[in-house]
Amino acid sequence: MSEIKNTLFLFILCNGLTLLYSILALWGLAFDYLKSFFRSSTSQKKKLEPPSCLFDAKYGLHKYLKVNNVKLHYVESGDTSKPLMLFLHGFPEFWYSWRHQIVEFQKDYWCVAFDMRGYGDSERPENVSDYELDILVEDVRDLVRQLGREKCILVSHDWGGIIACQFRDIYPEVLDAVVLLGSISRESWLKCVFSDYKQMMKSWYVFFFRMPYIPEQVMQSNNLQVFDKAMLVPGKDTITSKDIECYKYWFAKDFAFTYPINYYRANFSCSLPDKHLKDNVPMLLVQAQNDLYIGHSVLDLMKKQYEHIEITMLENCRHFLQQEEPEKVNKLIREFLTKNKL
Repeated sequence: MSEIKNTLFLFILCNGLTLLYSILALWGLAFDYLKSFFRSSTSQKKKLEPPSCLFDAKYGLHKYLKVNNVKLHYVESGDTSKPLMLFLHGFPEFWYSWRHQIVEFQKDYWCVAFDMRGYGDSERPENVSDYELDILVEDVRDLVRQLGREKCILVSHDWGGIIACQFRDIYPEVLDAVVLLGSISRESWLKCVFSDYKQMMKSWYVFFFRMPYIPEQVMQSNNLQVFDKAMLVPGKDTITSKDIECYKYWFAKDFAFTYPINYYRANFSCSLPDKHLKDNVPMLLVQAQNDLYIGHSVLDLMKKQYEHIEITMLENCRHFLQQEEPEKVNKLIREFLTKNKL
């Protein structure tokens, strides 16, 4: 009986939060609409031509593969005879978020950074169910296979880390190592979000994204200022306005946010069973001290879930840490790989 009551409570809580954040978002959109009457007619227009830095040769070659029945776009760089380092980006990103890591590691690894389904120049399946976690994992598994490899090093951020954790749980034999940057497993997040009030507040957008249509309008409002607010860091120049234009080029398109947000819609749950995994796959988790979306309490949960995990806190850094502090992040990754003779 207590389990039924708990499930009912979580159901009401989740739907209540979704409704609350949607109402607040609608008020915000209405306010923006009113402000638009007083804006200059010379407001910024959508960019039709991609920024030139997206095709800078130093990042590698742009290619496509049919993977798990979906065409994926990726950028590859480095010697194809060397170990495969596969990069999984987060939300709202695409392959370009790994530009600093590609340049750093291409001399020692075969670097492949791809746009996950629904992102960038990759194909966009229409159904919400096409973005369920197990399907996303199979994208990665088939990509490794299509690239002609039996093993890889997974380097991931945000949503990419959720996929990497699930991949590690299902296919540990395919992995030499897993690197998680500003991320967490799905199980640890769910356990934390309903037991830690601070994490629940940090995760407000997860509940909001369950709604149709409205989240897309919010994310694209005010010339996609979400990227300026989330990625640009006062006093740091590692993420520039030119980099932000690369994101705005892709996400200004009418369809651009629906499919990435479908990752949240397809995988939300009020509860999941605990996992405790003993497979000896080296894991590195680098958490940003000032992450706006993931609290520090998740670290202990990750330690309980995975026996072989090394956790490092990166000071004076926010969520998009591999872009904000590339030198520090690259150093941590390289030390981790050297320690594990990879």
